[in-house]
Amino acid sequence: MKIPFVLALTALALLAAKNEEPRVATARGASDRVEIIATVHANQTAVKQILGDALNGYVFVVEVLLKPRTEEGFQVDRDDFQLLTTDDGQRTKPFAPAQLLGTGGLVLKSKPGPSSGIMGQNNGPVWQGPAGGRPVMLPGQGGGIGNATSSIDTPDATENTNTKEKENPMKKTLEEKELPAGEVKTPTKGLLYFPIDGKHKTKHIILLYRGLAGRIDVEFK
Repeated sequence: MKIPFVLALTALALLAAKNEEPRVATARGASDRVEIIATVHANQTAVKQILGDALNGYVFVVEVLLKPRTEEGFQVDRDDFQLLTTDDGQRTKPFAPAQLLGTGGLVLKSKPGPSSGIMGQNNGPVWQGPAGGRPVMLPGQGGGIGNATSSIDTPDATENTNTKEKENPMKKTLEEKELPAGEVKTPTKGLLYFPIDGKHKTKHIILLYRGLAGRIDVEFK
C-alpha cells in the first residue's frame, strides 16, 4: 500500500526538521539617527529556541536592538519593518501576536491560492488570518512578467471572543517579547514576527527599516 510509505516519508521529514541546526545570523545597519542590530531566527529549531514554540514553522523571528544616535529620539512601530527574502522575492511586514494566535492556537493556514492576474498563476499558499480575517498570499513558483516581487499585506488583527475557550499561553509570551511601539530615546530591544513560506538561507534575508529615523537595510550573512 502507498499510504504507509507516504506516512513514513512525512515522519522522516518532520524528524529532519526537528533535528535541523538552528539557522541564526546577526547583522547591523545604521542611519544618522539610529543603529539597528538584528538577529534573524530563520527555521523551526531557531524559533523554538527563542520562543519555546516553533509556531508550526510558518514564522521567522527577528530580534531587534535599536540604539538611538541623537537625543531627541523617534517614534517606532512594527509596520516600520519588512522582511525580504531575495531568493524568491517574498516581502512581508510583521504580524501582531493576535494575528498569529487565536484563543485556541495557531490560526495561520496554508492553502492553494488563486491566480494573481497579470503576474501569472501564483501557486503559493494563502495565509488565512484569525477568525476569518482577510487572507494574504505568499508568492509561489508561477510565471510572471518582468522581475516584479510579491508582497504580503498584514491582515486586520482579530481575536476569537468566545469566552469558553482558554487563551493560548503563547499569546502572552509573544506580547511580552515583541518590540515595543512608541518613542525611542534609549536602547530598545524586542522581537518581530514575520510569516514566511519555505526554507531560506540567512544570506538571502534582509530586514528593511523604513521609519522616521531613516531608511536602513540590514543584510544577514
